[in-house]
Amino acid sequence: MGIESGSGDTKEMNDHASLRRELGSEDIAFVNDINTQIGDLVEGSPAIEHEYILGDISDYSISSNGHGHFDLVHEDSSLHCVIFRSRVDKLQNDIEQGILAAVSGDISYYESEGSVSILVRDIIAVGQGIYQQTYQENKQTLAESGYLDESAKQSLPYLPKHIGIATSGDSDARQDAVTSIHDQYPDINITVQDTSVQGNNALVSLMDAISSLDDNARIKLIILTRGGGAEKHLRVFNEIPLCRVIHETTTPIVVGVGHETDRTLAGAVADTRVMTPTEVGKTVPEKDGLQEELERLSADLNHAYTNTVKQAIEQKHDRLNSAYDRQVTDELRSVSNRLNTAYETVKQQKAHERERAKMIKPYERTIQRQRLIIGVLSILLVVAIILITGNI
Repeated sequence: MGIESGSGDTKEMNDHASLRRELGSEDIAFVNDINTQIGDLVEGSPAIEHEYILGDISDYSISSNGHGHFDLVHEDSSLHCVIFRSRVDKLQNDIEQGILAAVSGDISYYESEGSVSILVRDIIAVGQGIYQQTYQENKQTLAESGYLDESAKQSLPYLPKHIGIATSGDSDARQDAVTSIHDQYPDINITVQDTSVQGNNALVSLMDAISSLDDNARIKLIILTRGGGAEKHLRVFNEIPLCRVIHETTTPIVVGVGHETDRTLAGAVADTRVMTPTEVGKTVPEKDGLQEELERLSADLNHAYTNTVKQAIEQKHDRLNSAYDRQVTDELRSVSNRLNTAYETVKQQKAHERERAKMIKPYERTIQRQRLIIGVLSILLVVAIILITGNI
């Protein structure tokens, strides 16, 4: 189909004419022209006009201009819905994440973005959403299997030297996680295992990435992370097979998926959950803080060592002095006792000798007299013999 200028602008007509000649075709169009045609087809087609459109409500939020936004999701398809500010207060009580809702409104095509939205007039909650029901069923299955028990969770290593991160290799989440870890402790080694985090092959890719990191003996901690996104893009993190792989890892594992308000079953099964990729760094200690703590402990240790040695020396000195005093005192007491005993013995001996001397003295005088008498008699006997011999 050829495009004719509706503005009558001579320059635009000349541009079209020049491009037709250059391309050798009369059938050319700019993007805005195509979007205008698509908008005319979409908004004017009775084939896609329905009183109600059904799907699960996902990712409801209020924009800065006060309009409400959410996605209406069914299976792998979604339509963006807009509630104008004037109707938000009236309808927001009927909006609940995950419910199955019937939405009435006008199909609108935004030409500048090339996107289709529903301009919502009314919302009727008609039951639990299919995915919300699946989520609850999966959660119940995991709970019955013990995967959600605190006793099933491993403690994280205090300072892992090597960390493995399973995430999209070219994502902001990867950069945020690596930066947050190295901001805390720059010396930690990091291995990034590239994986799909959404789409048809995400489940198998995530399971393979975690298993590969778990098989690496050097890795002491695994981080599974991705940034925020639409609720439908995070659904893979609620799948039972992925949760089973997380539960069965021998390496402690941390899950940080989405924004602060996002909750996934993978995070519930993991040994620890962090709210965002940026908070992954909280799983390791801060090096500067450790250095300060080390210096404080070193100073405390030196102080304690000095005090202990000083106290030990003082105690030994006191014990030596006490032992010395006891030894000298005992020795002096022993010597004193021996001297006293010897003195008493000598004293007794002297007294005994004096008594003995007193008793022996009379006998000694008697013996002296007897000796004197014997001597005299001996002399007399000799004289007598001489005299007798002379007379003969």
